[in-house]
Amino acid sequence: MLDFKPVTIEDKEVIQKFFDKVNFGNCDFSFSNIFCWQNSYNTSFTVEGDFLFFHFKTQGCWGYLFPVGDGDLKKAVEQLYLDAGKRQIPLRIFAVTQKMFDLIEECMPGEFIYKKDRSWTEYVYASEDLISLAGKKYQPKRNHINKFMRSYTWEYLPITREIIPDCLNLYRRWCAENGGCNSEQSLVEECIATHRAFKYFEQLGLTGGALRINGEILAYSYGQPLTKDTFGVHAEKSLYEIDGGFGMMNRQFAERNCAGYPYINREEDLGLESLRKAKLSYYPVILLEKGFLRRKNEL
Repeated sequence: MLDFKPVTIEDKEVIQKFFDKVNFGNCDFSFSNIFCWQNSYNTSFTVEGDFLFFHFKTQGCWGYLFPVGDGDLKKAVEQLYLDAGKRQIPLRIFAVTQKMFDLIEECMPGEFIYKKDRSWTEYVYASEDLISLAGKKYQPKRNHINKFMRSYTWEYLPITREIIPDCLNLYRRWCAENGGCNSEQSLVEECIATHRAFKYFEQLGLTGGALRINGEILAYSYGQPLTKDTFGVHAEKSLYEIDGGFGMMNRQFAERNCAGYPYINREEDLGLESLRKAKLSYYPVILLEKGFLRRKNEL
């Protein structure tokens, strides 16, 4: 059985070295996401030989992330199969992109079934599109931003330790707008992840920006690079009472923090129709599909 252990902030360097070897580009391979959300998924990890392994629970099912390393992939997958057997669970590998499936299919042809899940699809945009909002299709976005600029006195600030209390105050107000963050499980989990992100902001290597609107921090966003060409946006918040707040935050963050990356990954829609509609309205250039793998002889 593999010797999995909880992820601590001190494990960042070890884990990040493995992530730097691959070019997957999906948000599941972000140390800050794994660290901040590990309570939600009971995430643990281990390094065995040339590979990094993660074990976690999602949708009521235990499983693993795609093994990360530059050794014998077939041997790494077989290690997961043996570990799953000892835990008396079927082998499931989650957050698998087509690229990952192809890698496994190459070394273990015909052994796995790949099933995609639309709610896990990630939205990847051209940075220039989100910065310029050029063309007729983005006219409604420009209209909202222009109205915002006419309606409010605002300034953009990088997130520093000094304004994190103000960001957390905004988060509390956002929770109140959404019926509180202490009842619905998904909001409880997000609340834990948000406070963890701000507590370890510098150690996680997060980059963030906030809008001070009429003297108050009323919007923020943060994230970090996923690969050399893709920046991952992990969170974005604004009060709904601020007309155009989300659109302005989106554009300002892209311009000031993501211009050096060709692509911006704004992660999943979680199967929420309203969120899906909002993400599609920015016209992603890539819909990064994901799913899970299971062996053909297992249910």
